[in-house]
Amino acid sequence: MTLLKTALNGWTDYTQHGKFTALLLVAILYLGYTIHRRNALYAGAGSKDRNKTTMTLWLYSGLTAFACICPLTALFLMKYQTAFYSYVWIWAVVPQTALIAWAAAEFLCGLWKKRTLTNLMATVILLGIVFLSSNPVSEWTKEQTAQIPVMDMTIQQNPETSPWETLSDLTEYRLTESGDASFTLWAPKEIMAAARAYSAEIYPVYGRSIWDASLGSYSYDTYATGQEDLYLWMSHLEATGETEYVRMDESTGARTIDFADCLKYAAEKNVDIVLLPGNLRKETLSELQNTAGSKLQPLDGYYLLTMQK
Repeated sequence: MTLLKTALNGWTDYTQHGKFTALLLVAILYLGYTIHRRNALYAGAGSKDRNKTTMTLWLYSGLTAFACICPLTALFLMKYQTAFYSYVWIWAVVPQTALIAWAAAEFLCGLWKKRTLTNLMATVILLGIVFLSSNPVSEWTKEQTAQIPVMDMTIQQNPETSPWETLSDLTEYRLTESGDASFTLWAPKEIMAAARAYSAEIYPVYGRSIWDASLGSYSYDTYATGQEDLYLWMSHLEATGETEYVRMDESTGARTIDFADCLKYAAEKNVDIVLLPGNLRKETLSELQNTAGSKLQPLDGYYLLTMQK
């Protein structure tokens, strides 16, 4: 049902970002008119093969565009793509750029049979319309290329110490407590980003590619849902101070992630040390301590929790 809802709202959302799809529909209608007119005027044997080819491409484009717009057929296309991609990507089956270019070329070929100032102005206007229409698969879909939803937030790094100093203190603490310098870490974004660069003996529970998919070359090997939950919850806590994060997912719908869920998954992944943001309210800190069942220790402007094995 969630996938069907996405298909129902997909066309409306898709057309809110630029007018590229409007150009596509105009191109399909215009090409249909020109192909029909050409068939009527030049029905000779010499043009039969060419007309058949252009008619096939036009029919394919029109049918696939209709399939993307119609919610039921869009649903089947999304399922065909294993429901891994968002609605916007089913439009890859429609040769949008080629159709618009083809229609523009047909229009200009007819227009420039007479070279006049009016035709020149019409050409400039047409180019302006194309360039100003904007491509819906651009800024709006930047979030779609990430492996998880992009957090709309600014990470506030701790002004007291650098991540490297914090990691040094964490390593020293770990050596003192267990005699082992290696440990698995779950921490705020700025600490996780520096962990592997600081020491190969620190194992972040997820890497930087979880918030920047380009670092993984947009690999199909995505993170597990639990790892994504850890990142989203930690980022949400740091940005808002709230201990619950509601995650919207196309396949499962709305789902609430809390600290208890995160600790359970962290234990499954053998996390040794959890580092929480230091800018927490007293009531939030108390709630987290009650959930963890132990006192959070201050460390370099953060709060340290040692996972019990």
